[in-house]
Amino acid sequence: MKICRSCGKEFKGAFCEHCGYGDPNLKIHAADKYKTEIPVRFMTPEQKAEHDEKLKKKEEKIKNGSKNKHDPKQIKMLVIVAAAALFFILGTLYSSGAIGKKELNTEIVTKYFSAIEDRDLDSYLKCFPSEIKKELEEDLEATGYTKEQYMEALCEDITELCGDNLTIECDILNTKPLKEYSMEDYKAAYGTAPDISEAYVVYADVTFSGSKETQTYRYNCLVGKVGRHYKMFDLEYDPGIITSDSQ
Repeated sequence: MKICRSCGKEFKGAFCEHCGYGDPNLKIHAADKYKTEIPVRFMTPEQKAEHDEKLKKKEEKIKNGSKNKHDPKQIKMLVIVAAAALFFILGTLYSSGAIGKKELNTEIVTKYFSAIEDRDLDSYLKCFPSEIKKELEEDLEATGYTKEQYMEALCEDITELCGDNLTIECDILNTKPLKEYSMEDYKAAYGTAPDISEAYVVYADVTFSGSKETQTYRYNCLVGKVGRHYKMFDLEYDPGIITSDSQ
């Protein structure tokens, strides 16, 4: 009888019939696991030391790999959140005028008269704050006109005076900042009023030229900065008396 070195039981023959120790045809699972033909319990001290070193490196590699590996869904969510935060910051800076091209307070006056010359209702409406824009849109709907018909009606008086093929030239003379102004009348008329960060009177000579004749008028244009853009709030005809404020 022999004592099995693996399971400790007695056995007869060339290998242990209980655990298979000594059977050359028996597949050892430990060999598959550790990629070696020798089970750990039968390794020499040198072999075990080498095996332990390989196992340690493998565990470290797996550990480091798990640290660097992130869930794709988590990465996508982080990218979306970061992008949203960036767009919000850029949008805020753009709206405040901190970045981007700074708009001049005279540009809105030029755009206003250009829209009239081109009979461009969409551009014309963009010149006004939302309350006036809404009122004009309601007026358009009430008339039943097309956009082109509405603009022709708007220019009817000056076209009748100057003739067809009307051209408009706007000559900006000067601007005057308004340090004190009230929006109470505006609010009473429209029910609400926008926040204006800056207000100016823009003085302009506007020349209307048609097939009949040419006429030049002086206009005092009240413009205010709403958010990032200047808007046209009112304009008054001035008979042309030039004062120290308008020179």
